[in-house]
Parts: sequence; C-alpha cells; structure tokens
Amino acid sequence: MSSCRKEVKNIPLAQADDIAILQGYLNPDLDTITIALSVASGITKNKKTITKADLEQAQVTIECNGVVKPLQFLSNNSGTVVFYLKSTELPILSGSTYTVRAKNGDKFSMEAMTTVPAPGFDFSFETTGPFSLPSSGDIYRIKTKVTDIRGQDNYYRINIYSEMPWNNSNVSIYYVTDDHDATAEIGTTLELSAYARDSGTCTLSVSNISEEYYKFAESLNTLGNTDGNPFAEPTRLYTNVQGGIGILGSMRVKYKAL
Repeated sequence: MSSCRKEVKNIPLAQADDIAILQGYLNPDLDTITIALSVASGITKNKKTITKADLEQAQVTIECNGVVKPLQFLSNNSGTVVFYLKSTELPILSGSTYTVRAKNGDKFSMEAMTTVPAPGFDFSFETTGPFSLPSSGDIYRIKTKVTDIRGQDNYYRINIYSEMPWNNSNVSIYYVTDDHDATAEIGTTLELSAYARDSGTCTLSVSNISEEYYKFAESLNTLGNTDGNPFAEPTRLYTNVQGGIGILGSMRVKYKAL
C-alpha cells in the first residue's frame, strides 16, 4: 500500500493570505468522483485573495497511470465548489495511485496523491443492551471485530450511520490502526442511542482508509479535543495537499445492517 506521496505536514490554520482548500475521498464503490474546493481566509488587510469565482473557474484534473481526465463544475454550495467526473471515465481501483490537481492561473495551484487501499478485510459485530445511563438515556453497545489484512499497515474507520424520517447522520465514528501489522483482529466498542436505533435504519460500516485520510482525521480529532484549552499541546491540521491545504484520501468500505 506504499506510494510516492508528496506530503506537507503541520500547515498552520491562520494564513496571511487566502489559501485554497482541496478535499476529496476516492471510493471504488461510488459512480462519481467528486472534488471540493474552498478558501481559508487570510488575516491581513492587503492579502492575496481567492474568490468564489476563482474556485469555479479552476481547472481540476485527476490522473492515474498517465491517463488524465478533467472534472466538470457541479455546484457552489455556500462557498464550497464541487467538481465531478463519472467513474466510468477513470475507474477507481484498489492498489492504484491517483493524483488530483486544481489550479487557476497565479491564484492557486494544488496537487495531492492517494493510493486506494485493498478490500480484503472483513468484520463481525455483536449488539448488547439496552443499558440505562443517567446522562444520556438508554444505549446499545456495538462490539466490532475487524479481521485485518496481514503483511501491511492498515487504517480503519468504523462508523454507525442512522437514517431517520427527519434526519440522517453519523452517530458514532472511530478510527483505529492495526499497530503496524501487529494486530490480526481489531476490537472496538461503539455506543448507539436507543432513540436512534429504534427510530430509523442503522448501518455499521468499516472502511479500510488510506494513511493520509487517517492522519487527517486524527488531527481533526485532536483539534476538537483541545476545547479551547490554552495549555493544550499546539496542533496543526494534517494535509497532503501541495500548494494549499486539505486532504485527498481513499477507502474501501463494507456495510452491515444493525
């Protein structure tokens, strides 16, 4: 699962000039490749600016094994500009490395790479409960066991997704590694409220995610856990985007109904 990635680590969140953001997650199971562009605003008066129009007029491409395909503008949703390409134009395959580029003249020029993980993992789960907790009401505990792919480093995202008549949401997300191939079976326990379980359809998914996706998610978690504490260890958001910030990651996903 190794690749010749270009990585930029520890990009500060506050920039003097506007800086472009690129975000995308490649998944072979999806019929469309989508890449989102946005802007982190600079903090100085005479800053270099990037407008929404600059993002919309960007040239966005994806490349694999010398084949380059352009993405088309799809939408601008409150400053998040989305480009797309049907995956039939450039199939997303496990083990292949993809490079996404987004540029607009001298405004910005970004590049990021990811190698799609393997699908050869499996998982099982056991539901116990309900348990009554004074602080959060009744909950169920979902004990998950992931059978790891041996002979390589792997990174997993374990997620419970709830579809309810009035709202769909991720109700529990956990990230874990195989400890550099030291763990053959990875056990985790997630909590699911009885309200979410009984009000709609819940799905448990396990994703084998790329290393950069894992690092990005962990840095987001660390930032969230500081909770404004001035004595917390300074943390900067991980990025693998050259010429900007953000993340290009990839995954293989398996689902089971709860």
